[in-house]
Amino acid sequence: MRPIVAIPFKTQAQNITPEVRRMLIDAGFDLVCNETGKALSKEDFKAMVKDAFAVIAGTEEYDEEILDAAKNLKTVIRFGVGTDNFDLKKMAEKGIKVGVIANYNAVAEFALGLMLSCYRHIPQHDGIARQACWTRLPMREISGKTVGIVGFGRIGKRLAKLLSGFDANVLAYDPYMDRDAAAELNVRCATFDEILAESDILSLHLPSTPETRHIICKDTISRMKNGAVLINTARGSLVDENALYDALSRGKLLAAGLDVFENEPVQADDKILQLTDCTVVAPHAAASTEETAYNGGLICARSIIQVYNNGNPVYPVCI
Repeated sequence: MRPIVAIPFKTQAQNITPEVRRMLIDAGFDLVCNETGKALSKEDFKAMVKDAFAVIAGTEEYDEEILDAAKNLKTVIRFGVGTDNFDLKKMAEKGIKVGVIANYNAVAEFALGLMLSCYRHIPQHDGIARQACWTRLPMREISGKTVGIVGFGRIGKRLAKLLSGFDANVLAYDPYMDRDAAAELNVRCATFDEILAESDILSLHLPSTPETRHIICKDTISRMKNGAVLINTARGSLVDENALYDALSRGKLLAAGLDVFENEPVQADDKILQLTDCTVVAPHAAASTEETAYNGGLICARSIIQVYNNGNPVYPVCI
């Protein structure tokens, strides 16, 4: 019997290109995919992964019930980088190897785009011009500003590299700081308090954990510079949205660029969305590029093949 690769996520199957499917089939795997375009019921989900050697995962929950149902599961590769939907402790107990893909360039570019949009009022100027008006809003430049990067993993490092072309002063904070990479990228290592106090633009690139929940809150916002900009392309749980709304409403913060929210999809009546003059928002879309989808599928296939051959995923998650 050929080992099975299960692809249960409702949109992920369409991102697995014919080339990737052929790679896996030629390597000896059978594919079982959710081609419905809808989320599977719990029972259908368990049935799909029951005999799987590997799973290419999306945002669906891999809890104890699902993992216990997957008797033959040896690896789970996330088509993304967040693993807050994984019971990593249970996966470790079962000896399941976990991996992610590389979307760092796509997310870093999007974070930079949000910075430019907030400083240059690009969405607002678009709306003004389409109304045949010629009003010009006051703008700022990134050049010469201090940009604080909170979370200096692959995305944070790539963002620092992109910012090098803007002559910005870049600071970074990470609990596990890669000081060699910081030196190479001309980034100053800073404490979290220094990042808050000095940043004109603060960009978040941390995972969602109990420790990082609401790392941006009333207290930390009070310690930010007046007129600072907050960028979040990581996870919505990092930001207390009530505190952010208050800070934007009273002008403590100049603007916020948000690709993620605490509750997704965000509802149309969400009060953050009403702040059209000082927010730029997106539907958790930063990583959704053609390049990331194509390369992500290849990374998933290579990771599964490597695990099958007693190796590790291309981008392993330490659990």
